Amino acid sequence: MTSRPKSSFRRSWKLPLVGLLIALYLFAYLKSWPYVITGPGSADPIHSRVETGHKLDQKGQFLFVTVSSRSKPNLFSLLYAKLNPKLDIQTEEKATGGRTNLEAYRNLLAWMRDSSENIAMVAAYHAMGKEIDFEEQGVIVVSFLPGSKAREGGLQEGDIITQIDGHNTTKFEDFVQYISGKKPGDVVQVSGKRGESTFKATLTLIKLDDGRTGIGFQRDLVLKVTPPDPVKFDFSDIGGPSAGLMMALEIISQLTEEDLTKGYKIAGTGTIAMDGAVGQIGGINYKLMAADNENADYFLVPYSGDFSNWKLAEETVKKYDLSPKLVKVATLDDAVKFLKELPANPEPAK
Repeated sequence: MTSRPKSSFRRSWKLPLVGLLIALYLFAYLKSWPYVITGPGSADPIHSRVETGHKLDQKGQFLFVTVSSRSKPNLFSLLYAKLNPKLDIQTEEKATGGRTNLEAYRNLLAWMRDSSENIAMVAAYHAMGKEIDFEEQGVIVVSFLPGSKAREGGLQEGDIITQIDGHNTTKFEDFVQYISGKKPGDVVQVSGKRGESTFKATLTLIKLDDGRTGIGFQRDLVLKVTPPDPVKFDFSDIGGPSAGLMMALEIISQLTEEDLTKGYKIAGTGTIAMDGAVGQIGGINYKLMAADNENADYFLVPYSGDFSNWKLAEETVKKYDLSPKLVKVATLDDAVKFLKELPANPEPAK
């Protein structure tokens, strides 16, 4: 009787094991999962991203802050996020507010960014007591209401409706007036812009909770703003509306030729309304961490609604021992008042 040499036996089980490990590694690395990992993003100077035709030598910096977001991560990224207390894992549906069509969600975020730029201009000019022209250019789909049949008809979040049945409805009052002449069950064809392309959708109208006839979606206005100064923005690499407050402050600082930074690094976040009201945003804990990474001196926090932004900001500063001093801001005027009363920094930020 003969026996297989030991070296041959070892090779016989090692090779399949190595192959299995390689296969498992490739699976873990290449397989994507329907989750989104969020965490601290960046805190970047806004000065070079806003042009007004007026030069201003700032001693400090206004910082706009972002949240880092990674969709469809692999298993290694999920494991790292699970072990990192500063990162969070959410399902795609939760992270996008129930919007599972990521292309549509990106279109919506791009509009939110563009809209925040336009509204920041209006709010800034109003705060300075100056006139500025703007006009409506459509109605955008923000989200769908329960019972709506619009999604099945081909409508998406982020779509900008400019016509119904061939009638121009760039103004919201025209949109409402045309729909009001219909009844539930009627079919209409809407058309307009979808990102960089166009779309058409055939929709069945429904009865809304208030008894009116409608398509069944939450909407907002699409504006074209024409400022008297050559205001330009460079935020094509971000999405969402949360930089609105900081945009407005930078515009005011440049156009009044007053360095409102006072030599400090001033970070902040918040949506902005045309009347200057500052609205709450998501991910303020991550934005505070990003500001702390850049040694920000102050952080402007939306102070409105249920004050959840302020509560989370206080908790985050305490939990992670962050350095920025928190400032309550309910309106653009609040922010300007705080900055004007701030004593100049004897050691300006670099």
